[in-house]
Amino acid sequence: MESDIAVELDYVSSYRRLLQFRRFEEIVGDGVRSGAIHGEMHLAIGHEAIAVGIEPLVRRGDAIISTHRPHLHALVAGVDPCVLLAELYERDGGLSGGKGGHMHLFDPDHDFMCTGIVGASAPLALGYAYERMLRESDEIAICIIGDGAANHGTFAESLNMAALYDIPVLFIVEDNGYAISVARSSSSAGEIHRRGESHGIPGWRCDGRRVQEVRSVAQEAFAHVRNGRGPAILVAECERFRGHYEGDIDHYRSSAEKDSFPDRDPILLAEKAMSEAGMSKEEMDSIEKQVTAEISGWLEDALRNPFPDPLQALNGVFTA
Repeated sequence: MESDIAVELDYVSSYRRLLQFRRFEEIVGDGVRSGAIHGEMHLAIGHEAIAVGIEPLVRRGDAIISTHRPHLHALVAGVDPCVLLAELYERDGGLSGGKGGHMHLFDPDHDFMCTGIVGASAPLALGYAYERMLRESDEIAICIIGDGAANHGTFAESLNMAALYDIPVLFIVEDNGYAISVARSSSSAGEIHRRGESHGIPGWRCDGRRVQEVRSVAQEAFAHVRNGRGPAILVAECERFRGHYEGDIDHYRSSAEKDSFPDRDPILLAEKAMSEAGMSKEEMDSIEKQVTAEISGWLEDALRNPFPDPLQALNGVFTA
């Protein structure tokens, strides 16, 4: 019997979650600028509606394998936000004791991991999905990649193997139009959601700026994989409002393109939809204040953790 995974969209809770995700990323960006967080940092500001759209479709036991832009996917998987922030802010109470950093997040309790190697999430997801297939479970693996990673050989090879063995993996491509500084129009031939057609893998495409559309289209893709019909591809088009990394001068995008961002901002689009549905600005402001206070509380909790003991620097690095 096929699983019924239709999920009704709650506009207020979706708006609240959009704000949570945006404020979470902003507070991480604040940490980079203050010097509290070191190293390269990639934020998903502009991608929020994709994460909110798929979140109710993800089940406990599903695996999510993410990229170098992973924070929202970790939250979707159920990773504790305070523990996640502790890791990002390099504290001992973090996922890896504050020593892994933002591109090496790993939470086995929630079947979540990410990798900083572009395109590597695809073959890793096959392993998670294959294990679920051997257990004859309806749990699946969700592979997140970017449009640039879709041009890597790892993606093509993973599509072939997933189709060959009917592996229950959903490839979600967050297409923000740029592979670092190279526009998709200059790097990608054809339509990414059709890359699996020669293998018999169906593909869907949606506007990743609108939660309702992501949810509606993603339900079909999730159902295909979860009901044992094999792998699938979902491409969600969005914008990346920050540079590729924090500190990127972002000279490769025109001023006109950047000026148009508000027209495609998931939060502003949600606010417009809620206003048209009758919600007042005061009500939306109240939600934003609640979310801002909540995120600040998460950070305060994370920063109560001490920094890692320098004497433990080599622990967990080598194995006998």
